[in-house]
Amino acid sequence: MSGSEKEALLNVFAALVRPLMRAAFEYGISAGEIASVVRRVYIQSLEARLVEQKRPTTDARLAVVSGLTRSDVAGLREGLRSGAIHGAKAGASPQQIASLLTAWHTHPNFSGAYGLPLDVDVYPLQGSPRHSFQELVDIACPGIDRDALLDELVAARSVEIVDSTTIRCLSRAYVPRGVDITRIERMGRFLAIVTDNFVHNLLRGEDEPAYFERAVVSDEPISTQARDRFLKVGGEKGQELLAELDTFLTGLAAEEGQIEQGRKYGVGIYFFEDKFGGNSTKFDESNSNQTKSSSIVAPQEIDVLAALGMKSK
Repeated sequence: MSGSEKEALLNVFAALVRPLMRAAFEYGISAGEIASVVRRVYIQSLEARLVEQKRPTTDARLAVVSGLTRSDVAGLREGLRSGAIHGAKAGASPQQIASLLTAWHTHPNFSGAYGLPLDVDVYPLQGSPRHSFQELVDIACPGIDRDALLDELVAARSVEIVDSTTIRCLSRAYVPRGVDITRIERMGRFLAIVTDNFVHNLLRGEDEPAYFERAVVSDEPISTQARDRFLKVGGEKGQELLAELDTFLTGLAAEEGQIEQGRKYGVGIYFFEDKFGGNSTKFDESNSNQTKSSSIVAPQEIDVLAALGMKSK
């Protein structure tokens, strides 16, 4: 792989992670936790690859290939074997959080007139007139991980961090946000599926088929009203196509009957906002017999606005 190809692939990793940052901030996930997940997945995937190649999977070999230390690799592998959670910090209990908020509103060091909570420093600052969040934790629930507690408070919108230096209490009540685990897991599943599609087309061998891969984007920026019309048309036509394909798959499975070996395949349709640029293009490798190094066909322009009954520019 050339240096330019490596840089392009690293840019892909950045592009994949960037949209997830909004969710990471919302759920109080730190950069360290994300880095820990990446390291664990890398080691897990590397170990599986070496096993497939019938090569040794010692900590030393994994460390050399991954660029991590042997102690880091050993710790990551132990975490994988024990089924340790991805989050590096243990969560705070509702009782501990409630205790801290009560102390924040009642303790003389942390509350002002009429029981209003005072701002505290994220970390102790020499010469600061304010107390630190760690001091509050030590009084209300000593021994708990301050960062885990702070993450819980931020996620519940009980506090906010101002200018990265000050923590401001917004509410005495702790009401955890409704967490839809099913939706989060579904997001992970289908993001992985879409990514796997592109990786397959990038690395496929000559005897492997190219997976269907197309996208359509408006040539020019459009209004929210036009967006809603496009969303409606896309939803209706997309649902019709998926229903037709579902019927076809049902018949296909009935024709084959029970088979001993096989995999599941599908087609997904997603409405999106193109926040990261690019012209309206359509890429189609479904009928290509070219190898992976030359499988990209010339882009074709698609007039999205015509489907909306609007005059194309």
